[in-house]
Amino acid sequence: MGDERGSDQAPDPVALHPERTADPRTLRWQVVGRLLDLGPEAFDELVDRGVLTAVTVGPDNITTTLAVGRSWADVAVLVRSTVAAAVAGARSRARQDSLDDPDAALSLAARRVIDEEISPYAAGHGGGVELRSVHDGVVEVALAGACRGCPIAPLTVQGRLAGRLRAEAPWLDAVRIAPASRGRPAGRTRV
Repeated sequence: MGDERGSDQAPDPVALHPERTADPRTLRWQVVGRLLDLGPEAFDELVDRGVLTAVTVGPDNITTTLAVGRSWADVAVLVRSTVAAAVAGARSRARQDSLDDPDAALSLAARRVIDEEISPYAAGHGGGVELRSVHDGVVEVALAGACRGCPIAPLTVQGRLAGRLRAEAPWLDAVRIAPASRGRPAGRTRV
């Protein structure tokens, strides 16, 4: 990495969007999809070289703080390419893990999305969503409370759950709503 400006190309294209923060030395890099298996140690070289002083990895962003005496004009491309390469590397490892056991990787992603995003949304409407099973790329969920029988529930499952899962687990085949108890029909959402 001899040149501070680095390369204009990341090893694997990654959707990044830098956002300013209250501190002009700090940028928050929003990343499309979840950051799996990525820690701040991926940026140790930039910290060791005195380019950055701090790096924090969140669920969908990376916050980088520029070292005193550095200018974003001089190192922005280097930092962006390092962030992109770190995210691409983490995603590549996640893809390899998914090849080893795709249903296990899909189950972890589904559990996380349901717990962090779908369940709080459903609870706010008096309902609930529970992961039932993951098999051969198909995620099955059960609806509870006000979600059961709600005409909008299949759209929520399709729009929110399937959309988020597709970003993390592109091998997702379908999301199904488990049949309701007492013979009530349930829908199937195909991705």
